[in-house]
Amino acid sequence: MIPLLLASERDDDYRTLQALLQNTKWTLVRPLSWGEVSNFCDRVVNPVVLVDRHFQGSDWRFTVSSILNNKESCCLILLSDVSDPYLWNELVQQGGFDVLARPFEKVSVHRTLAFAQKHFEAGWPPLHSPQENGRSPA
Repeated sequence: MIPLLLASERDDDYRTLQALLQNTKWTLVRPLSWGEVSNFCDRVVNPVVLVDRHFQGSDWRFTVSSILNNKESCCLILLSDVSDPYLWNELVQQGGFDVLARPFEKVSVHRTLAFAQKHFEAGWPPLHSPQENGRSPA
């Protein structure tokens, strides 16, 4: 099983993702505080983190930088009600992995997590510097 952190205060995010991830390799973990997010990232070698754009009322840029500054090998996927190339580009430039838009669709969730899983299994390099690991901003 691959642990998947869901940093979202939205109960519907948890219920929907839990249903979509049944019978997969993913185990959904839901923290209740920043401390639990930090603890998860410390315990897991290459954590995959789904984080709500408005987690605990913070600006998503602050949330992303806070998580990635503490764990460079984190695969951070931003959950948002909107998704566009500008948001994705800004996230990737900050070291994030991808954006998943609500409402969550099974195909897009599974595709995004399958890609994350390949990186997880390979022990991906830190995603902070797109130029260093071959990813170039769109």
